Amino acid sequence: MGGAQKSMLHPYEDLDLSFRELFAITKSFAKGGTFQEKLDGCNLTWRFDGDSFFLARNYTHFREGGITLDDYRAHLVGHPAEGQFTRALDRLEKLRNVLKVTEFHKDYDDGVWINMEVIDKAEPQMLRYDVDCFVIHNLCRFVEEPKAHTEIVQPKVLSLKRFANILCLSGVRVMHSLDVTVSPMCPTVYRAFQVGILDSMNEMSLSLDNTLRDWIQKSTEQSLQMIGVNDEDSVLLAENVSGKGKHDIRKLRDHYDENARETINSICLSSNKIKTHNRCLSQIKHSWLHFGALRLEGVKSALIDDKEKAITRIDDMIDFNIDVVNEKREENESIYHGFHAQLETFVNFDTEPQIIEGFVFETDRFIVKLTGAFQSLNRICGTARYQFGQEFPEIAE
Repeated sequence: MGGAQKSMLHPYEDLDLSFRELFAITKSFAKGGTFQEKLDGCNLTWRFDGDSFFLARNYTHFREGGITLDDYRAHLVGHPAEGQFTRALDRLEKLRNVLKVTEFHKDYDDGVWINMEVIDKAEPQMLRYDVDCFVIHNLCRFVEEPKAHTEIVQPKVLSLKRFANILCLSGVRVMHSLDVTVSPMCPTVYRAFQVGILDSMNEMSLSLDNTLRDWIQKSTEQSLQMIGVNDEDSVLLAENVSGKGKHDIRKLRDHYDENARETINSICLSSNKIKTHNRCLSQIKHSWLHFGALRLEGVKSALIDDKEKAITRIDDMIDFNIDVVNEKREENESIYHGFHAQLETFVNFDTEPQIIEGFVFETDRFIVKLTGAFQSLNRICGTARYQFGQEFPEIAE
């Protein structure tokens, strides 16, 4: 759960990512090595002023300097993850005395926050980890311009690893940035990813230094030209879609016939832009997720002890959700069909259930994630819980 930090991007969602960068990221994962694990927990963003905790669940909380623990508890009433967060707040309060002694807060102004993941065994997300803990991701600051976001703040005196170790003196388990090491993949897996995209790039006359935005531009131009839109108009209309420019769609479409105008609207209206982006990038998205599913197959989270037990649990969750969704089909056909579409997507990956959410890839310019089949699995395993209020019967330990 992203919380105030929002969600990390997949590479195909960063339209200014070049194909050279995309292939470099993919090749790095394919070569193997040690990577930062992305965790399936709940986000808790907080700061401590030497006496009180302040928390942020959204951008409004950032702007107001945060809310108190009591206000946060009230904010959680009725939330699906109320139990997880309530236990997390109880553990957070146990850090108070150690935080006072470290005087960590004195190294930063009140605009610096601690971005942390909550791992809870009692009420897990999809993955059930074998420890209760906090995992500190980074320090961050809320920034309004040019668009509201959080940016990373570099630690000053104490490293975050050292800071996490000191916080463990409270009796609460706190860690920083877990790493997982994986072996190299068969080289043909990376080549299959690369060649499929290169073929389409060649058809659109794109080079390695072109971006995903350029791919959307060229793909949209081709779609428009296929319905008879002239080259000049197709470039301008496609710029509206790709974000490369802004032109009056009415002036550009009005001299075409009714059928062409309807198609232009379906592709180029701002209300349809996300659909068009998704359609244009579907090949890259599928290739990336399939590569990720192969990369992450058999990889065990650093917080899971028993690999086979964890895989069996996910298999059982899938069966449980299939039973619930099929039983409830008449109540909501759309949920039924959406569920089975996700199930088909997962089956087509032809991999065993993932027991790690994924990896994080970070450079000075961007942070992206590799999650493979997790997105489909998470939706499959969460349908009974979030759509029908039926909890998977966890085996007590």
